Amino acid sequence: MINIANMSADHPISVSEEEYETLKNKKNKGWTHCESQKEWMVKLHYLRKGFKEGKIPREQFFVKEKDLVLNWWRRWC
Repeated sequence: MINIANMSADHPISVSEEEYETLKNKKNKGWTHCESQKEWMVKLHYLRKGFKEGKIPREQFFVKEKDLVLNWWRRWC
């Protein structure tokens, strides 16, 4: 199980490795468009983990993170 809300001690959200891979790789209208909040959290978790590990360049990280957050905001807020 992967805790995709790993910064929250009070409200962890866990998904199986299989579900994580499925949600991470969804590309509905592009990688930053999500059909559910769980998909959004998986993609944000994956993006931040990759940045922290040095796998994603800084410029690319900030663009993708901004796109994920703005698309989430438009859809659910």
